Amino acid sequence: MSIALAATLHDSTGALRAEVRRRLPALRRLYPAGLAVATSPPTATSMRSCLEAAGVHAGSPRANARGPLYRLALQRALETGAEHVHYLDFDRALHWQAALPDEYVAVLRTAVRHAGVLIGRTERAHRSHHRPLYATEAIVNRLLADRLGWLGRLDFLVPSFVLSRRATEVLLRESRARDAAVYGELAALVAATRGLAYVECRGLQWETPDRHRRAVARLGLPAWRRRFDTPEEWKLRTDLAAAFVRGFENTSARVRPVRRRPLRLRTPVRRAST
Repeated sequence: MSIALAATLHDSTGALRAEVRRRLPALRRLYPAGLAVATSPPTATSMRSCLEAAGVHAGSPRANARGPLYRLALQRALETGAEHVHYLDFDRALHWQAALPDEYVAVLRTAVRHAGVLIGRTERAHRSHHRPLYATEAIVNRLLADRLGWLGRLDFLVPSFVLSRRATEVLLRESRARDAAVYGELAALVAATRGLAYVECRGLQWETPDRHRRAVARLGLPAWRRRFDTPEEWKLRTDLAAAFVRGFENTSARVRPVRRRPLRLRTPVRRAST
């Protein structure tokens, strides 16, 4: 597979450094064209050094903003010469490779047969996230699908997609958002890909607990998850949801999404790793 990973990472404490060292060899095998991991400006120096030593650091944008960060990762992935580019947050890639590596491989092997594949979470994987995130994103996903006239459950907000080189170039040319609106913008741009397919994956569960293993082990995951169920978090997630919709609407006004529902691929059934 001539496929490269475009990934972003925000890790201000370097909490995932050991996990990067553990999972990077397997990820290299998944992406023979290379990995391009762009880091946010606040990411810990130790983490940036780790990625640089491995030859996968794609640099950091000047501004601590989501749009420039995403575009930097995608541009560096294209510079590998890959025929396909997979965008996925790097902490999600680490988690997926640890949780369901066979599913991960199967999805990539299927994805490179299409011009574009939108990769979502299964309902169960989405519900593994804390309640304010799940509830607000579920509403946005439904709203975006309705705007497109696409029937059935879809998840636009991982975000994760595999696009051909040409489709990635088009996406980069059209991407303008700087803040959280980029998530809605990306949804609209991916939806404009002709020949788009869609698949849901079980391995895209909530990855944030991986950064807090000691606290999760001490409290238990359900109790740790409930710590996020606060008025402040609900407001944050509601504001983000509004930004996602705004980004989608603004982009759809200038880039016409494809109205034909994407081909729905079967979710690979694979055993979990131990």
